[in-house]
Amino acid sequence: MKRFPLLCVAALLGVVVPATAQQISVEGRFGRSVVGQVVVDHGHHVPVRSRPVLRSRVPAPRGHWQTVHEQVLVPGYWFEEHVPPTYGWRRDACGRLHWGVVDPGGCRRVWVPARWETRSRRVWVAC
Repeated sequence: MKRFPLLCVAALLGVVVPATAQQISVEGRFGRSVVGQVVVDHGHHVPVRSRPVLRSRVPAPRGHWQTVHEQVLVPGYWFEEHVPPTYGWRRDACGRLHWGVVDPGGCRRVWVPARWETRSRRVWVAC
């Protein structure tokens, strides 16, 4: 992926070099602070010139990060949980013991009551 800009410039040069125009200029950016330029004049190259990109210097804000702990009320909610079937010994109508399903299981709804939680988050404190 890093070679992609170089391949594009090489492809453009391959198209530009045989051109018969008086002067053709190709300019490109490589990252934040490097700008390259190639000028073709009657088939011969002028070397690549690089000029710095001027960026405005904004002073960094003064301050620090602080961890804040807060008590938050989490509201109650219904929760569906799966209950597996229960197996065990059962007596049939004649009084004989048989191994089988005692409770078929399934899904049941459980109410989870509201509760207080302590949550922490980071905040920026300016000086």
